[in-house]
Amino acid sequence: LTVDLLSLSAACDALDQHNLKQNDQPMDILQIINCLTTIYDRLEQEHNNLVNVPLCVDMCLNWLLNVYDTGRTGRIRVLSFKTGVVSLCKAHLEDKYRYLFKQVASSTGFCDQRRLGLLLHDSIQIPRQLGEVASFGGSNIEPSVRSCFQFANNKPEIEAALFLDWMRLEPQSMVWLPVLHRVAAAETAKHQAKCNICKECPIIGFRYRSLKHFNYDICQSCFFSGRVAKGHKMHYPMVEYCTPTTSGEDVRDFAKVLKNKFRTKRYFAKHPRMGYLPVQTVLEGDNMETPVTLINFWPVDSAPASSPQLSHDDTHSRIEHYASRLAEMENSNGSYLNDSISPNESIDDEHLLIQHYCQSLNQESPLSQPRSPAQILISLESEERGELERILADLEEENRNLQAEYDRLKQQHDHKGLSPLPSPPEMMPVSPQSPRDAELIAEAKLLRQHKGRLEARMQILEDHNKQLESQLHRLRQLLEQASPQAFLFKISVELFSKQDVKCYQ
Repeated sequence: LTVDLLSLSAACDALDQHNLKQNDQPMDILQIINCLTTIYDRLEQEHNNLVNVPLCVDMCLNWLLNVYDTGRTGRIRVLSFKTGVVSLCKAHLEDKYRYLFKQVASSTGFCDQRRLGLLLHDSIQIPRQLGEVASFGGSNIEPSVRSCFQFANNKPEIEAALFLDWMRLEPQSMVWLPVLHRVAAAETAKHQAKCNICKECPIIGFRYRSLKHFNYDICQSCFFSGRVAKGHKMHYPMVEYCTPTTSGEDVRDFAKVLKNKFRTKRYFAKHPRMGYLPVQTVLEGDNMETPVTLINFWPVDSAPASSPQLSHDDTHSRIEHYASRLAEMENSNGSYLNDSISPNESIDDEHLLIQHYCQSLNQESPLSQPRSPAQILISLESEERGELERILADLEEENRNLQAEYDRLKQQHDHKGLSPLPSPPEMMPVSPQSPRDAELIAEAKLLRQHKGRLEARMQILEDHNKQLESQLHRLRQLLEQASPQAFLFKISVELFSKQDVKCYQ
């Protein structure tokens, strides 16, 4: 896209030239093309041999629509356009952070949870379009918003300085941007060191220095492939350099190596350190995308089956749509649509989805309420499994009572000196010797029949429980292993059949 040639000041001039100041306003295709043409015309004057204006405009337009308009409505928000262009332009990281924060801040320079949610949502769409969002905590930005405001001592609004301090910790949902900068900086970096594995010298690209052993360096090829030399373990601490080291960094690393020499292997195994700030909390459940099984808990008459033209990526966003609506339904005591959302509203209105989702960030919910789609799935799964277990326990208790009643009747027969009753499975009709005997035999026969029915019901419930567990196991495997296309195809075959729809209802 050659956006890496674009300076931040040139991007701001182009945006101001087209009067793109209202970040909530939508941009149509013509407006996007006009603004991109202005940007690339200026780049062509500075880099004539690198920029082909028609090609670059077409490629950048296609990329922006792939990221922010997966339903191909032909419109994206001004904030989305700015986020996409500024994230990839040529500027320092903190300058990008300041500019993006300014776009969502109020006129007083403060930002609340809803506005920050808008910014983080647009930012996470870039790795999401590449299929890498799971590495950055998933597309649910609510944990990141909470992490930022907890870092700011739960203030209702934060200023730019606090936002920058939080971003310097490289939170998990935004760590892709500094990583992108480091990858670009390391492309031409040469380190005066030799790789201890492949013996490459000088090391080009990323350099990984051990903080456990002296003079132990690994090149990026060996590090990414997981190769280690004898005596070095994967859990030993290392430091990454994308530019040549300075003398101060060499002295600092020497002191760390000396300190780690006195620490045992058990210490490093018990104290792993992450290079970024994790934002996933215990309440968020597994580190995955919103599970597709949530769609089965949606009312049939409200299921969005009217959009067959949606792509696979857009189906994921629709599922997130359902999950957020489900969370709203939980918070509003079962009301499906609030006053601002009508049943006839189009599900392709992603901007309205973002607005309502971020509004929910301002509503404090008790710890007992579900706080993410993954937690909702876990709670529903546990409730369903708990209900089946309660039914099975009741059936087993009833079975024990029936068996005790049968044993009591058998003992009465023995005391009266009558012929012993056969066991219920082997009981055959016999000619009664007295009215009392006939009554007891009939009662035993009814008990046997009732016991058989209960055992059959219990077997059906056990089979149903096993089917549910196997379906959940297959879903997890598909989610972890299969491609999005194969995953969605198998989900449509397995979960949307008539039997499974009845089962989940």
